[in-house]
Amino acid sequence: MYLLPLSESASLQLTKSVVSYQKQHDDQVLYQSLHEQTQQLMYELPSFLHLIDEEDCCEFLFFCYDAIPYYLNTYREGRLSYIGYLSQVVRKRSRYFIAQKQIQRKKELLVAESDFYHQQANPLPEETLEHAMYCRFSSVVQQDIKTLPALFKELLEHRSQPSIVNDGKLLELQGLLRHQVNRKRFLIMLTLSPHMAGHYLLEDLAALLEVNTTLLAEYLNTADIVLAQKRACKEEFETISHRHFRRLLEIEAELLREEDETKRLKLEQLRIWTQRVYKTKINQIRAMELNLSHSELGALLGIPKGTIDSSVHYMKRLLSQYMDEQEDNEYL
Repeated sequence: MYLLPLSESASLQLTKSVVSYQKQHDDQVLYQSLHEQTQQLMYELPSFLHLIDEEDCCEFLFFCYDAIPYYLNTYREGRLSYIGYLSQVVRKRSRYFIAQKQIQRKKELLVAESDFYHQQANPLPEETLEHAMYCRFSSVVQQDIKTLPALFKELLEHRSQPSIVNDGKLLELQGLLRHQVNRKRFLIMLTLSPHMAGHYLLEDLAALLEVNTTLLAEYLNTADIVLAQKRACKEEFETISHRHFRRLLEIEAELLREEDETKRLKLEQLRIWTQRVYKTKINQIRAMELNLSHSELGALLGIPKGTIDSSVHYMKRLLSQYMDEQEDNEYL
């Protein structure tokens, strides 16, 4: 139900109600009624005054929603009625709202352009292709890492009490992993992303491999030490990219305000340069892999890189047969 256009008598009654509420703040029924009417007016006024498109009026209401109690308490009876006061508020707030929308739209365009550029410049890799490295293995300080080969060997030989697996497919996979070669391949694949296996699948993987959970956790945590430097490097790049993005938004805002053509030209050149640097940082961040490369893992465990490649490829093919997505997928 629309309130506008509001008759003179209805406007006068609304103003009297607001003044009455200001004198008796304990009247919750009156407050609720005025709050709802103010919501309705804040929704209708932007379109009624031809300030904002009707499809954006709901978003504008959310933009102003928290300030409604402030409007009810700060209105002063005088030359303007309450609806006239709200009209002035909407005129001022709509300018900020439109500016925020423009900034958001430009931000979304930048992200979309960045995504498009990334897809054009970085096609999806092959299944067993090794990803580009940005952190040299030789730069990692080796302390507890030296124990990784011994833990790897212990996991290969260790057997705990056989775990009971109810699922038929997992039971079959458990049988295959009892073979030494498959067990070694499976552990190699887990070591590439130890943080993921350690955080989400530790107990299930320990049951599947029939090993002690503590031993598997120790092994994965040791392998994860190598990734700490990669994570720190990525966080540093993200901080730099955020700085460039904030600067880009500041330049866009200055361009909207600047009227001098010479200064606008300089700002435009600075915007193009900042945008190019920002896109470069985004692509560098996306190219960073928070997992061990095949070369790094081979150097850690003393295994040839070719063995790592073939083990990962074989295990991916094997595990795909036991994934949830079957040919007769029941979810489709």
